[in-house]
Amino acid sequence: MRPTRRSPAAPEDSIAMRVIVALAVEVGIIALALQGAVTGVVAVTALVLAPAGYAFSYVRRARPSIVLKVLLAAGLLVATMGFLQSVSAITTVDAARVPLAGLFLWVQVLHAFDVPRRRDLAFSMTSSTTLIAAAGALALTTSFVWILGLWAALAAAWLWLSAAPRPDRYASPLAIRTTVEAPRPRFAAVRSAAVASVAALCLGSAVFLAMPRLPASLVRTPPFTLGHRTPTSSSTDAVTNPGLPSAGGDGVVDFAPLGYPGFSSTMDLRARGALSEQIVFRVRADQPELWRAEVFDTYDGSLWTASDTGSSALSLDADTQSFEPGYPPREAPLPPPFSNEVVQTFYVSQAQPNVLFAAARAEKVYFPGSGLQMDRYGSIRSSFLLDEGMVYSVVSQVPVVPTPLLRLLPRPNTNAPSLARYLQLPAELPQRDRDLAARIVGDTDSEEEAVVHVQAWIQEHMRYDLSVPREPAGVDAVDHFLFETRRGFCEHIASAMAVLLRADGIPTRIVTGYGPGDRNPLTGYFEVRQADAHAWVEVYYPRVGWLPYDPTFGVPPAEPVAGSLIGAEVIASIQRLIREHVPAPLKDAVGRGVHAFLAAAPVVGRWWPIAVLAFGGAALAIGYGRRRRRSRAPRPPDAAGRAFEALVDALAAAGHPRPPSQTPSEFLASLPADPDLPPEVLGEAGIVVRTFELVRFGEPGRRPDQAAVGRAHSAAARVRELTRR
Repeated sequence: MRPTRRSPAAPEDSIAMRVIVALAVEVGIIALALQGAVTGVVAVTALVLAPAGYAFSYVRRARPSIVLKVLLAAGLLVATMGFLQSVSAITTVDAARVPLAGLFLWVQVLHAFDVPRRRDLAFSMTSSTTLIAAAGALALTTSFVWILGLWAALAAAWLWLSAAPRPDRYASPLAIRTTVEAPRPRFAAVRSAAVASVAALCLGSAVFLAMPRLPASLVRTPPFTLGHRTPTSSSTDAVTNPGLPSAGGDGVVDFAPLGYPGFSSTMDLRARGALSEQIVFRVRADQPELWRAEVFDTYDGSLWTASDTGSSALSLDADTQSFEPGYPPREAPLPPPFSNEVVQTFYVSQAQPNVLFAAARAEKVYFPGSGLQMDRYGSIRSSFLLDEGMVYSVVSQVPVVPTPLLRLLPRPNTNAPSLARYLQLPAELPQRDRDLAARIVGDTDSEEEAVVHVQAWIQEHMRYDLSVPREPAGVDAVDHFLFETRRGFCEHIASAMAVLLRADGIPTRIVTGYGPGDRNPLTGYFEVRQADAHAWVEVYYPRVGWLPYDPTFGVPPAEPVAGSLIGAEVIASIQRLIREHVPAPLKDAVGRGVHAFLAAAPVVGRWWPIAVLAFGGAALAIGYGRRRRRSRAPRPPDAAGRAFEALVDALAAAGHPRPPSQTPSEFLASLPADPDLPPEVLGEAGIVVRTFELVRFGEPGRRPDQAAVGRAHSAAARVRELTRR
């Protein structure tokens, strides 16, 4: 039978490959469903239809149907029309991701009914990448990595199966060549995998470095969507906090796991408790910021309140579909280059008060509702709570003023009526607090230097401690913190800075909100938890406005007073032992090495991609060189080759060496010219040479069998015996 080559259009018979592709598509559908890109009904329908389609296409793999293709084209047209209808009312590019993911889903399901060939399965596998990518674009949590890992395992299995040769019952081998393989190096598979991983890392890093980033400022309309709508129990003039507990017998509202007392009409320094580690929202932003909420300007010794409770409605810009706050001159955002535009999108995971969290000086607010109000301090409130599932975006002009410029500004006019509320102090404030402020500030020349001095003093002398007991009744909380306990949390630390600066005539106010949170390296979102609720200070500078200061950052934690871990004591003992017994020259040498490492760390941090590429390139070059050397190594001879080598060695020992450029036939033809060789040698040598040439260069049907190769070995041995006589 004449050997035939398999046609590229031949149907694929591998069931394993079809199962792997179908599972990869199912994982992509599940990923989209978990991210909320499709409804539950659509997801279940797709999960049922996709494997049914792959089974159907396997049964009909050898019977192409024009009618089926027409029906699938009609289904694709319907899916496209549905997509166009869905996006017709969308106002943001971000919101188009969901209907686009649905379109990808239906394209994949329809294609499953017509995958007869291997290349069609390859297209399905490639399309499943689109489903995973769409789900990844919508993912907000690290849990998506498990879906990604499962899909990657299926993709690896598909690559392994697709690399295997196709079985073909009509194909027959043209020739079979038997060779003796060299011993496989130990851990060869591990080294190959390592080289492939390094290559993938280098390639991925190069693509990542070369790929342009789209600045958030180029997005015309950031995303905003409405989850549930829970109305507030009061007007937008007040903050409604659903997580706060009821006040205790002393009138103090303490911390609750899901309720921070600072998100209310007061911030009480007597409040105690702990907040949970539950994520309240995720923020997509170019840089970390303090997510501002409430502002307080009046202090009575325990409570911070806002003296002005008025607010004004925000107007909606019909062109940009955004609310644009109108600020009084003292609150207005600074123009570039003294401000940096920061676009933030908040994805609410836990019900929050009806106050919009945002970086300082919001310029545009994209919010899924009307009735937004802004108070006199720049805080924005809604008529309903920020419920789970809500998405809103804010564009802020965050002030960025160089320190040398701040030091050139004049001090604020303490007699200005508009600043009086920001200089207010309780009449009962002990004189020692004012004296302390005077000692800390000293004879500084500028307002900025005074602010920095107070902040540095607090960070040096105070300690952060969430377990500090409540202040005794009738005492000033800030005075008690500064002179008695010297322990507290962010509310105490920020209040102390505000009071000390006010005592020196510097206008300040207290701000509550959330800290930046932790950036998730997989999703890129800042994950803000309930425990990130925070308080800080804003300081007023003439001609600039309000600038934030976070004195809590840099305050060390309090030393444990009881129940400390034994590990800390062991480490302290080891440190004392090193200080007492290690020679000074050795300690100096180690210290210089550590300082050199720390000095080089920023450079390494900036250039780590280049270092990774260089290391990976060197590893690939070394691996490629080793492989080239192995490929250039002489191939181990087969049985006939060993017989020929034995013949050449025997004749060389008899004084008739073979030049390297001489072919086996030419070598055989040169033997009669040597009078020292016995005549019988010519016949035996001819057997060896003819057998060797037929094995190496002969047609498959004429190649000698094992018995003939054995006779060649015997002939070579006979030549050795004849030449030794």
